[in-house]
Amino acid sequence: MMRDSFVEVEFSDVYIELSKPALHQFIKRMMSQHYSLFWRYDAKTIYLMIELEDSVHELPFIRNTEFLTLSADSLHVYDDVLASSLEKLLQHEKGNGIVKRSTEGPLYITSYQSGDIESMIEIDGSEKVMMNRNGSMIQYKDDGKSLEPRTIYNMMNLEIDYVLMELHEALIDADEWLIDSHKKKLKKLLTRREQVEQLL
Repeated sequence: MMRDSFVEVEFSDVYIELSKPALHQFIKRMMSQHYSLFWRYDAKTIYLMIELEDSVHELPFIRNTEFLTLSADSLHVYDDVLASSLEKLLQHEKGNGIVKRSTEGPLYITSYQSGDIESMIEIDGSEKVMMNRNGSMIQYKDDGKSLEPRTIYNMMNLEIDYVLMELHEALIDADEWLIDSHKKKLKKLLTRREQVEQLL
C-alpha cells in the first residue's frame, strides 16, 4: 500500500467519548492496516500508542467507567490512514473537534460539533472560502495582494456575527460547554479586531 508522501493533519480541541465496542472496532481497523498498538498508562491518562514503521502517534484517553474519552488540545497526525480513521470516529461517535488538513494545495479546516460538520473553511493562497452549516458561503479573494485593513475588518465582523449566532443557539440550548467555547472564540476575535482597528 502506497502511503502519501506528505500528510499533516492537526486535530485540535478533540473530545470523543468512545464506548468499548467502538474502541475495539477502531483498534481492529488499525491492526488490520499493519499498525502495532500498545497502551501506556500514567496516573490520569491512558495513551494508545500507534506505531507504524518509524512513526509513533500517542492518543490520550481519560478513563471513565463505561467508556474512554479521547481528549486532546492538539494532536498532529502524519499518517493518512490514521487521520481518516480518527475523523470517522469524530463523525460516528458524535465527537467535537477541529480538523486541519494540509495538502500540497489548500488547507482545509473542518469543525465538528457532536459528529456533525459545523463549518468547513478552505484556505489557499488567493482566496478564503468559509462555509457554515447553513451552507452559506462567505468568500474573500485577494488575488495575491495583501488585503486592505478595511476588508479584513469587515471579514472579521462577519466571523464575529457568525460566532454570536452560534453563541445565541448555545444559550437557547443551555449547552454550557458550547457557551464557554464560543465565548472564548469571541474573545479572541474581538482582540484581533481591535488590533486591525489600529491599522484603519
